[in-house]
Parts: sequence; C-alpha cells; structure tokens
Amino acid sequence: MKRLLIIAIAFAVAGNNHTAKAWANLAHGTTAYIAEQHLTPEAKEKCHYYLHHSLAYYASWMDAWRQAEAFRKVNNNHSGRAMDDGVNYNMKSGTIPGRVMGHLINALAELGDGKYKELPDSVVRQRLINMAHYVGDMHCPCHVGFSKEAFPQYAYTHITKKGKKLSFHGYWDGSLQHQGRGKWYYERLAAEIDRISPEQAAAWQSGTLEEWGRDIVKLGHRARQITPEGTDVAKMSKEQKAASRQLTNDAIAMGAYRMAYILNTIFSDKNIKTYKE
Repeated sequence: MKRLLIIAIAFAVAGNNHTAKAWANLAHGTTAYIAEQHLTPEAKEKCHYYLHHSLAYYASWMDAWRQAEAFRKVNNNHSGRAMDDGVNYNMKSGTIPGRVMGHLINALAELGDGKYKELPDSVVRQRLINMAHYVGDMHCPCHVGFSKEAFPQYAYTHITKKGKKLSFHGYWDGSLQHQGRGKWYYERLAAEIDRISPEQAAAWQSGTLEEWGRDIVKLGHRARQITPEGTDVAKMSKEQKAASRQLTNDAIAMGAYRMAYILNTIFSDKNIKTYKE
C-alpha cells in the first residue's frame, strides 16, 4: 500500500509541475498523441498489444521515474549535443556519449529488422515507453547542447522574466506555459499543431538519423537566436513571441511525425539507417 502511494505521488508531481516540466507534461503528451494518429493499423495494434495504453499515456513516464535506481544509468539521456561544427549532432551510440540519439540507435538495433519478435514482451514494452519520451526530448530545442568553446555566444545559462533570473532551459522546457498554452489538453494543442502538409511530413521522415540530427541542431540554434543573452521574456517583441510559438510547434510536430515513422518502420520489420551508405 505504501509503495502504491509513493507511485501515485510521483505521477501526481510529474503531472502537475507545469513550470518545471511543461515540455514533459504537455509537449511530450502531444508529441505522442500526434504520432499515434499517424501510425499504420499494424503499428497501432502492436503498440497497444505491448503497452495496453496509448503512447501519450506513457509520454512522461521516464521523467516520473528518472531518479529511480533502475533508471539512473539513462537519466542523462534526455538531451543531446551538437558537434563543434554547429551542423552535426553527436551520433555516438552507448548510454552517455550520444545521449538521447545514442539511446535511439541502441533501441533500433534491438527492435529493428523484426528483432523485436525475439525479445520478451516486457523488454519491447519498456523500449517503446522509453521512445515515447526520448524522441520528444530529442526535438526539444533546449535539449541541444553546444560547446562553449565553439559557440561562446551560447555560453549563457539564464535569461530573465520581469528582471528576475530565468534559466534558458526553463524557458524553453516551459515554452508552452510562457506562451499561454500550458493548461491546454493534448487534443487542443494537436489540432493547432498537426496541420502538416504531406510534403513536409515526408521531408521530416526521410533520410538517415544523421540527417535528422542536423535538423535537431537547427532547432537548438533557433532557440538561442530567438532568446539571446539578455532577453527579458516579459518584454519580447511580437516577432520574438511568434517565432517562439512557431519553434515550439515545429519541434513537437517534427518529433511526432518521426516517432510515428520509427514505430511504423519497426513494426513493418524494417529499420532506419543511421548513416548514408
């Protein structure tokens, strides 16, 4: 009974802490919700078989459990880093070196090409739960780190709100709240965001993981350019506010369509290439 109470409290905290984890609670849920709308019938059936719930239900699961002992080794996988050229994304596989991209590469190696059929259901289930969160995190603009040596103009960690310190990460992680959308529900936000043309969806879903990484680095650059050092978010111009809203929408949509593509590919017994051959 005590354990069940602790679990309930953990999910309640994760679900209501909009300021600290607005991306996790709403953006993650919306990313997974949109992804589910674009699954093939086969992929949707397989996901429900393994999860017994929707993708959105588990979208913030890893944030709720990231401090649990069993998940300590993947606690730092929620972000990634740009290479010093400012174009490419760190693609190293493994637990920490490539962080969230490394996790995705490892998961695809385990599940792709029909390999998921050889694994216990519990293992496949956990990999799907992880991806429901990490693919969204991968596309969160503030989850792209840049070297201070290569990009000294990005070295700041705080901006301000009404003159008070606000972390750069905190603004973008909570961008939906700062944009007045923090208390929206998945369906409402998805209706605003999921207006993607077939051509745009195909562009986001095509290519290799390395090419996806370059798009993600661009998201990181855009965030830094919209809110440079010295920005007071309470005094942002209309252009800055519009750019902030558009970047958030693009990040969620890009992550959603790629999540759908990943799952559709896995459950068609195929795999996604990491690099061009």
